[in-house]
Parts: sequence; C-alpha cells; structure tokens
Amino acid sequence: MLHKIRWFLLLIGILVVIVVAFQNGDPVDLKLLFFSGTYPLTLLLLATAAISFVLGSLMTAWTLRAQRKRREERAKGKRPTAPKPDPPKPGTSPGSGANPPTA
Repeated sequence: MLHKIRWFLLLIGILVVIVVAFQNGDPVDLKLLFFSGTYPLTLLLLATAAISFVLGSLMTAWTLRAQRKRREERAKGKRPTAPKPDPPKPGTSPGSGANPPTA
C-alpha cells in the first residue's frame, strides 16, 4: 500500500512541475558564471526539476547502499568499528613512575 502511495505522490509531483513549467513560457535572461543567454522559462524549470531529481536519486542510492553494506556487515558478525588506538608504550602508564607528576 505504501508503495502505491509513493508512486501516486511522485506522479502528482511530476504533473505539478509540468503544469507550472508550461504555464510560464516567457523568455528569461540566464547568467551563470561564464554562460549567458535568453531561454524560455519552461525549459529552465524543467531542466532544474530534472537535475534535482537526478541528484536526489543519486544521494538516495548512495545512502541505501551504505545502509545495506552496514546491514551485511552486521549479519556476518562484523561490527563497523573505529580504528583502535595504539597501546601505551612501556613505562608511560600513570603508575609506572617514569613521568613524575609535576606540582
């Protein structure tokens, strides 16, 4: 059921973007770094929506891949851990007397 709701919301979002884009067809000036020109607002809105969708999809795929990798490591009995600190060198522990306390 949740899957159907997700698809329905995606389609509604796409329809809203298309309707808004095609209702705004006036030419606009675009200046972006070293690039400039006059383009229809429809084209710019659709391009922005498409780029946003692609970037969002890539970030979602990256996040899901990391979650799956952690889940697989947990299933194998491995725990993702931080690197272990180096053990103390002989004679440098607080009770060894090698480093007398300063007053």
